[in-house]
Amino acid sequence: MTRLKLAGATMLLLGGLAVAPPAQAQDAPRILALVTTGEPQVQGMAFVLLNAMRAQGATVEVMLCGPAADLARREPPGPAATPLRPMNATPAQMLAGMVAAGVRTEVCALYLPNAGVGPEALVEGVRPAQPPEMARRMTAQGTTVLPF
Repeated sequence: MTRLKLAGATMLLLGGLAVAPPAQAQDAPRILALVTTGEPQVQGMAFVLLNAMRAQGATVEVMLCGPAADLARREPPGPAATPLRPMNATPAQMLAGMVAAGVRTEVCALYLPNAGVGPEALVEGVRPAQPPEMARRMTAQGTTVLPF
């Protein structure tokens, strides 16, 4: 392909990208993370990535279920996790920082009754999810659901 044709094709491609609707370019990404794993490194990775997404302007929400929901308890069952390097924080501490920063955080509707505890067992700022509302948010246009 000649340089002129290549340059013309490039201009057409770039011109086509420039006509994207402005609303798409300005809307902040919406991320809803489903954290279910009991593996501390995966939990930590999830929270590190979610914080990075928030720092880049994304709206982030978290739903915890299964072993990961233990992170949201005032008195978590089992042994305390070892702090992860290089953050020197446990997944529970990372989650607490996100909650303190205003990240909407919920435990799945199945967690509390199956753990044998009530909402009072959760740290401040975390609440039980309401399935119809959670389903609406998960399927809302523009929401990316990330499972961890």
